[in-house]
Amino acid sequence: MNKLISAFLFLLIFSTGLFAQQTIKNVEHEYVITHVENNIYDVKFFDNEGNILQKGQYWKEGNKVKPHGTWVLFGFNSDKVITKAVYDKGEKISIETIIDGKVIIADKQQLAAKNN
Repeated sequence: MNKLISAFLFLLIFSTGLFAQQTIKNVEHEYVITHVENNIYDVKFFDNEGNILQKGQYWKEGNKVKPHGTWVLFGFNSDKVITKAVYDKGEKISIETIIDGKVIIADKQQLAAKNN
């Protein structure tokens, strides 16, 4: 009986350690929003060291904002562009990203087909 309890405790402790390593944190980033003109706002997201992580624009309709224009995602601690997406008042028009050194581009039709 002691061996069974010991085995159970060992499995419990071991599995807890495994699950703890798979924890994902949702990190909050500082951002700055600047009114450009009419319904258009620029936005920049920064890491803890002040590097730009992502930048783009929002289109404001009433109390809601939607991604608009070109959005750019930069590599960690670099100014290298990893992903570029183009929006029109919240609708994704295209996306370009680098995966394993290759540039992958998807247009509006390809994105619509993937989402269906």
